[in-house]
Amino acid sequence: MEHRPLREPAPPVTTDWWWIFDPRYSLRARASLIFGGGAILFTVLLSWIAGTVFRRHLESQLGSSFETLAWQVSDKIDRAIYERYRELQFTASLAPFRDGATPAGERRRVLETLQSASPEFAWLGMADAGGQIVSATGGVQEGASAGERAWFRGARERPYAGNLHELPELARTTPGPSDEPPRYLDLAVSITSDTGQFLGVLGAHLGWTWARDVQLSVVPETARRERLGVTIYSSARDIVLDSGGSGWSQPPDAPPIPDARRFRGVMVENAAGGTTYVTGYVRSRGSKEYRGLGWLVTVRQPAELAFAPVRELQRSIARWGFIFVCAFGLASWLFAAQLARHM
Repeated sequence: MEHRPLREPAPPVTTDWWWIFDPRYSLRARASLIFGGGAILFTVLLSWIAGTVFRRHLESQLGSSFETLAWQVSDKIDRAIYERYRELQFTASLAPFRDGATPAGERRRVLETLQSASPEFAWLGMADAGGQIVSATGGVQEGASAGERAWFRGARERPYAGNLHELPELARTTPGPSDEPPRYLDLAVSITSDTGQFLGVLGAHLGWTWARDVQLSVVPETARRERLGVTIYSSARDIVLDSGGSGWSQPPDAPPIPDARRFRGVMVENAAGGTTYVTGYVRSRGSKEYRGLGWLVTVRQPAELAFAPVRELQRSIARWGFIFVCAFGLASWLFAAQLARHM
C-alpha cells in the first residue's frame, strides 16, 4: 500500500488571502486553535485550582487569627470581671462588714476606698439580712430596699453576676462619657459570720465603659482600615458591645453556631443584608471559679476584603496566561507553517 504524506488541505479557489485563518483549510490555523485552546483551558484550570487552594489556606489562616483575637477579648473581659469579684469577696470578709455593730459611715469609707482603687465600680453597697441597704458609696440608695433585686436574691446562695442593664437612678449620679445611656453589670457576694450565719449581701454595679478599653487593647482603632469588627452578644443574643469596625450601621445578628457545645471556632458567615464575613468566635467561659455569663465574642471581616489576595492571584494568572496563550499560539502557527512546507 502506498503511503502519501499528510499535506495541508487545498485552499479554496478564491483570490482572498484570509483562508489561512480558516482551520478547515489551514493547518497553521488548526494547530494554533488546538494548542491555543488547550493553553486557555490550562490557564482557566490553573486559575481555578490556585484560587481554591489559596482561598482555603487564607480562610484557615485568617479564621485562626480572628478566633485568637476573639479569645483574647473574651479572656481579658472575664479576667477583669473575676478580679472585681475577688475584690468584693475580700471586702466582704473584712471585720467592718462582719460586725453588725460597725457604724454605717465606717463601712461607707471602706467601700469608697475600694471604689477609688477600682474605678470600674460605679456603685458599691451593703444590704443587711433583711435586704435594706445600710451603707453605700456616696450614700446613694442608703435606706432603700434591695430585697427583691436580683443581685440580693442571687447572692444569698452563691456569688452572683448578672447581665448588663440600665439603671436610670444611678445614671443620673454617674453619667457616662457618651450620649448613650450607661449600662451596668451587677456583681454580689454574701456576707457571713465566722459561724456561717448569713449577715447580708455586698453588691456592686460595675460600669461598662472599661470594656471598650479592653477591646481596643486587642483590636485597636487602626483595625477599622481593614474593616475588622468586634461584637459581643449576651446569652440572649443581645448586643453587649460593638466596635463598629466593619463599616456596618447596625451589627449583624449573632451568628448561628452549628454545634452549641463548641467553645470556639471559625466560619464563613452569610449575614442578613447579603454581606459575607469571615468570622472567628469564642464563647465566654469565665475565669477560675467565675464561670462567665455565656457571652459570644465575634471578630469579623468582610469576605470581599479578606479574600482580595485570591482575586489578585487569579488576575495575575490570567494576565500571564494571556501572554502564554499568545506565545504558544504563535509558536504553533510557525511550527505548523514550517511543517506544511516540508510535506
